[in-house]
Amino acid sequence: MIEAPAAIAVALLLDRLLGEPPDRVHPTVLMGKTAKLLMNRLPHTPAGGIALAVLTVLPFSAAAYAAVLLTPGVAKLLTAGGLLMASISWRGLRDYTHRVSRPLGEGDLETARRELKYLVSRNPERLERREICSACVESVAENSVDAVASPLLYFAIFSAAGLEPAAAAAVAYRCINTLDAMVGYPGFGSFGAPSARLDDLLNFLPSRLMVPFLLLSLKINRLSVKSAVHALCRFRRATKSPNAGIPMSIMAGGLGVRLIKPGHYTLGNSPQLPLPRDIERALKVVDVALLLYSGTILFFLAVV
Repeated sequence: MIEAPAAIAVALLLDRLLGEPPDRVHPTVLMGKTAKLLMNRLPHTPAGGIALAVLTVLPFSAAAYAAVLLTPGVAKLLTAGGLLMASISWRGLRDYTHRVSRPLGEGDLETARRELKYLVSRNPERLERREICSACVESVAENSVDAVASPLLYFAIFSAAGLEPAAAAAVAYRCINTLDAMVGYPGFGSFGAPSARLDDLLNFLPSRLMVPFLLLSLKINRLSVKSAVHALCRFRRATKSPNAGIPMSIMAGGLGVRLIKPGHYTLGNSPQLPLPRDIERALKVVDVALLLYSGTILFFLAVV
């Protein structure tokens, strides 16, 4: 079957050419608005948190399933590919990161701090230059999994049952990841716990599957694989998330920098926080790793 790899190829090509869809039609933005409406109406209890997840995920994944199902002929590939493209953010990760790194390189900390709000959840107002660089590198590493590797994997897995469930799975993952970004923090308590636990569960496998691709990319980019492995072994459990510490510790070791979220974690043995050039190096590492990862998925789907 060539439908699934063809749809993935369409998605990756559209992502590279077009980047993020406009906010008015961006599925993640619509998911966020839907979740916000529900948050204001549901009780902030464990049951309310479960209802939030169900009432957000089901309509969007069902709509994705129906959209592919109702599309005739070869256009079905384009619909499935378009939905997958809207569920990943490969080019978007680079674009949003550059909105921070470029003003940083020009010494414009205020603009960098303002743009950083679109990448990370921490308060950027008091972050200094190197702390902003650290936040960017952390985001690039973590989102290589959350924004690309995971939706690609779930699309590929569910494509065994057809393009309809594949598209629905990718969209469902994006819903859960969006909910985690909105309510998966201690301040939301048990209300956010269902979304946070689901996100942890869904990213468990992709975050570990990315390890060899990140290490191989470090090798290709002539960075230290040995230091990355050492950092992975030592710091992978330093983050509250069971998954985020894996790509971030690899990146810290491979780049030879220390990544820090004040009051939460420190990753890496180096005493030096990153500089703007390390953000670019992180983006290159992730680009090569994701190219290898997506190529492996395409090859596997084509031959099985």
